[in-house]
Amino acid sequence: MNYEIIINSIASIGVILSVIFLAYQIKKNTQASRANYYDSLNKTNMEFLRQLVENRELGELLEKATSNWDNLNEDDKRTSNYLFIQLFRHWENMFYQHKLSVLDKQLWTNHLNTMIGYFHHDGTQEWWLKRKMAFAKDFRDFLEKTEKPKQIYPTIKDLTIKNK
Repeated sequence: MNYEIIINSIASIGVILSVIFLAYQIKKNTQASRANYYDSLNKTNMEFLRQLVENRELGELLEKATSNWDNLNEDDKRTSNYLFIQLFRHWENMFYQHKLSVLDKQLWTNHLNTMIGYFHHDGTQEWWLKRKMAFAKDFRDFLEKTEKPKQIYPTIKDLTIKNK
């Protein structure tokens, strides 16, 4: 009977060690998944910015659209629309990753500041009123409930004017 207690005790310790090892593996897998998402997020950001840097006119157009959508001609609205959709889809993805607690809080806060800053520009608001139905309701509600910052995120034109 003593052997039976010893064997059961060893089996119990084995089960406990297996559960601890499994928990450790799950934690490592979660960290790896988050690292992959952060890398993907960074690549998406860099790809969006790369196209604006490599095509100066595209960058200038986005600045114009952000400031005043309604004054753009049809071709500029078409191109700006695609840029805004690309940017807002990226932000929508980040919003959902934040809701799932995948995004680090500090990383979310930093991106949120940029998102809200650009969202509250006049031109972006003009575009948003016409295109917001293309996005998920909870993402729309989230953006629309944000307060306009006291100091709106400056465009490059804003920075240039202030420095003169």
